[in-house]
Amino acid sequence: MKKYFSYFKFLYIPILILTVLAVILFAVHAFRDTLVQRGNTDAPSERVYDYADVLTEEEENAIRVSIAAREPKIGADIVLVFLNESLYAKYGVTEDTDANFERCIRTYADDFYDSNNYGYDKVHGNGAILVYNWYNDGIVNERGCWLSTAGNVYSRYSNSRADHLLDDFYDEINTSSYAAAVSFIDNIYKDMSGGAAGSFAIPLWLCLLAAVISGAVFLSLHLKTSEGQDTTTVNTYLENGVPDIKVSQDELINKFVTSRVIQTQSTSGGSHSGGSGSHVSSGGVTHGGGGRRG
Repeated sequence: MKKYFSYFKFLYIPILILTVLAVILFAVHAFRDTLVQRGNTDAPSERVYDYADVLTEEEENAIRVSIAAREPKIGADIVLVFLNESLYAKYGVTEDTDANFERCIRTYADDFYDSNNYGYDKVHGNGAILVYNWYNDGIVNERGCWLSTAGNVYSRYSNSRADHLLDDFYDEINTSSYAAAVSFIDNIYKDMSGGAAGSFAIPLWLCLLAAVISGAVFLSLHLKTSEGQDTTTVNTYLENGVPDIKVSQDELINKFVTSRVIQTQSTSGGSHSGGSGSHVSSGGVTHGGGGRRG
């Protein structure tokens, strides 16, 4: 039995290595989920503002509970606002353009965050607010949203992260306002809890599956290369019972060497690691984020 198990030792080794790696990743992720003490006491406790009345009371409470559980883990405020009012009228805009739409809803989101002194670590500090406006009077359609980030969320959110969050939000908003809100909260939490080592965790079952597959491939290759093949027999070098050994040799007559220079082309580019949509609000606070219309 021992010999049987030792035969598969090359399968156990990758399983052990990947299992240890998975345990380390889970431990690091759990460590990052330790609670961060709040440093700002000036902000209101409310995080959900349903001025458009698109959520039930039970849904609002569920969202509040979810936000309260996640904020201490990422050290950032998470605020959600649903509107149903003309921001053009609010800010005196008469021309319906994409630029005016973005300016109005971005100003509203920034000012809402700043005027309520949001920020987990300090006033106007770490946090994010998402504002979605449902307003459409049949003449002017101001439906759309804006994600405004500040502090550590501003630093973490690149253009691609902001786009991914908004994509997920818009996948849900026309079907369920609650599901859209949940996707917003979940994406903020996942993106912010990833840490410097990345924003994802590898499931243990995936590590084990990869270990089994890699071990099986390694084992099959090892066995294949270990197989001996008979290339000669007792009569290979005998002809009519007499040894017949043929000698052959190669003679180098001419030598030709061709050299060729292979041209290579290198390209370089940068990736935006944070601070998407960077701008300064009317209150002098640096925000990032992005928005969508429709």
